[in-house]
Amino acid sequence: MDDAIIDIRGVGKHFAQRRDSRKVVLEDINLQVHAGEFVSLVGASGCGKTTLLRMIGGLVPYEPGAVRVNGELVDSVPRRIGFVFQDAALLPWRTIEENVAIGLNEYRKSFSKQEARDRVAAQVELVGLTEFASYLPRQVSGGMQQRAGLARALVGEPDVLLMDEPFGALDAFTRMRLQEELAEIVRRTSATTVFVTHDVDEAVFLSDRIAVMSIGPGTIREVVDVDLPRPRLQRQELLGNRRASELRDRVLELVIGDRTVPPAVEAAGVRP
Repeated sequence: MDDAIIDIRGVGKHFAQRRDSRKVVLEDINLQVHAGEFVSLVGASGCGKTTLLRMIGGLVPYEPGAVRVNGELVDSVPRRIGFVFQDAALLPWRTIEENVAIGLNEYRKSFSKQEARDRVAAQVELVGLTEFASYLPRQVSGGMQQRAGLARALVGEPDVLLMDEPFGALDAFTRMRLQEELAEIVRRTSATTVFVTHDVDEAVFLSDRIAVMSIGPGTIREVVDVDLPRPRLQRQELLGNRRASELRDRVLELVIGDRTVPPAVEAAGVRP
């Protein structure tokens, strides 16, 4: 695992509480992600998925252990990393094109103005928003806003893409369409991706591996290999696929089998 792009070893996280006590959120996290891999983090609410993602991105400190991205210890936001969150967080007074261009701020000195414009235009086209480039965020749908957020994250050609439930607030049909678009974009860009989701079907469709996390404190219970052929570009390709069903059932079994999951979650079976 020495060639991992993301290398997490023995990592923990705790928060101080009153009377010199502390709450342990994550404990002994070990995970390696290789170049071009798509790894999903799945588990019940409260298991620390988002915290772990933010630790990889240098947004949350950790102790003990070590997180390395491209061989460098993470103690601040790593270079060449892109973020996509559930809220697209677009600046409302800027156009879609201008919001995407923000993703080049870190690299602006590396490009001429024309090169920067060309990069932004290419990324806007990649996510299918060329005809909406001059629109303000309020003038487009939630799905289009998420596409713009993805374009902003990708425009600098990051080595690592971190995504925290980017489709969680969307309706089912928009979500499925964006899953397919993301699968195509990741295929074309070969971005190394860590993706947080509650949706097991989404994880099976998109992932090379699924890291299932448990609660109390959060740790990685098992990493499930998604041994389905690639490319996987349409959700309907997995309808009736026996192996896809087996993988889905295995991940659900691991999540529901966590005895710390509340009964209501077990009854729901999918999304806590």
